[in-house]
Amino acid sequence: MRAALTFAMVTVAVLAQATVVNRLPFDWVAGPDLVVAAVAVVALTTGPAAAAGCGFAAGLALDALPPAEHTLGTHALLLCVAGYAVSLLHHNTGASGVMDSRVPAWTALGVTAVTALGMGISFAVIGLLTGDPAVDLIGAAATVGLGALATVIASPLVVLPILWVRNALAETDFATVQGPMSPGGW
Repeated sequence: MRAALTFAMVTVAVLAQATVVNRLPFDWVAGPDLVVAAVAVVALTTGPAAAAGCGFAAGLALDALPPAEHTLGTHALLLCVAGYAVSLLHHNTGASGVMDSRVPAWTALGVTAVTALGMGISFAVIGLLTGDPAVDLIGAAATVGLGALATVIASPLVVLPILWVRNALAETDFATVQGPMSPGGW
């Protein structure tokens, strides 16, 4: 149930990004990235492999849906790495060390901000390294900063519902049935 609801919510974020947000005329070029927010919160509440898979699938969907203005696979690669890194860092530095521990909303929003900034910088670096004529250093810095700020402002629309579902429906709630011989048995 938890995985199915999470999949549906990430799919809605991808579709909203591709059909609404990417088509809005922002003066500074970069708008909020709802998919980065969705992948970051999933990465905080699951293991590195599942987070990488979620990031790859969401990124590949973004790469394939119009208006894709970049090389196919760029979003998939960067969101895969971002999901993996966020999950790995969270679980290796987390206080509880438990894979499905409850994540506070402020933590999720802060991690989303850092992830959005990292994604923006990664896109700018790829553009600079590949010689994209639309990318210059000053413009890229402004675009990355404003895009990360827009993502932080819009992220509660994506982060809070996914976080609520992931925290409310823990995988262990449905995994076991306690019997008379178990420690908390009936």
